[in-house]
Amino acid sequence: EVKPKHSVMDMCAAPGSKTSQLLEMLHAASGEATPRGVVVANDASLQRANLLTHQCKRSHSPALIVTNHQAQLWPILYDEKKGKKLRFDRILADVPCSGDGTLRKSPDLWKKWNASSGVDLHSLQLEIATHALRLLEVRGRLVYSTCSLNPLENESVVAALLKRAKGSVELVDVSKSLPELKRRPGMKKWKVGDRVEGNYEGMGGFYLARISKVNKAA
Repeated sequence: EVKPKHSVMDMCAAPGSKTSQLLEMLHAASGEATPRGVVVANDASLQRANLLTHQCKRSHSPALIVTNHQAQLWPILYDEKKGKKLRFDRILADVPCSGDGTLRKSPDLWKKWNASSGVDLHSLQLEIATHALRLLEVRGRLVYSTCSLNPLENESVVAALLKRAKGSVELVDVSKSLPELKRRPGMKKWKVGDRVEGNYEGMGGFYLARISKVNKAA
């Protein structure tokens, strides 16, 4: 639901396919050559940010800004004209992840993947999502996504985010907006392996994490 006047941020944007889609949505919504809104595309890697710039140049959009910064530390800017902090109406946080949901199309990942990947990335993912809320306008919308099937990188991050927000954020049911998207309800409990001398135990010593009750179910 990107609107012509929206300020949109893609926090982990490279290589740029999602940013290009956001730009297309902004232009389509405005119906004008130059929309009033803007898309800020950020990536922590300078090399990937250069690739992002190259990919998005094809759109010839004047509504694009590319930044090179750690997503969890992206600065909160001040709008002197409006006399307030700059907030975003829409934020996409497609965070770094273990990528285990792409193993079929990316067989090279088998060489790199291990059971600790999801646990190791959980803190970073939560930091990025938490900072996204700091940058979000009131009644704005944050989309959090990964390429992982691991609940530690998905439901666990969302649960922790909602707990931190203390009722100021709610899950939104988008099933009616995207009726053809195949989906299933989010998990409410999952297993977490113990770390023993740098390794993970096979089936021993598991903990259960539960999603607390929230305003809306996604």
